[in-house]
Amino acid sequence: MRIRKITSMEAWRLMGFDDEDYLKASKVCCETSLYHQAGNSIVVSVIYNILKELFK
Repeated sequence: MRIRKITSMEAWRLMGFDDEDYLKASKVCCETSLYHQAGNSIVVSVIYNILKELFK
């Protein structure tokens, strides 16, 4: 069984970004930077739901 590395676009999608945002960033950043940016981001919907539960 082979395990493949996800693409930088897939990483951005997992973090909740649109393809349009990825394409804009890919014009000015290298592939490694795109992975780093996705890894350093926060999924807004997850944080929203966590805070919503905390303040109930």
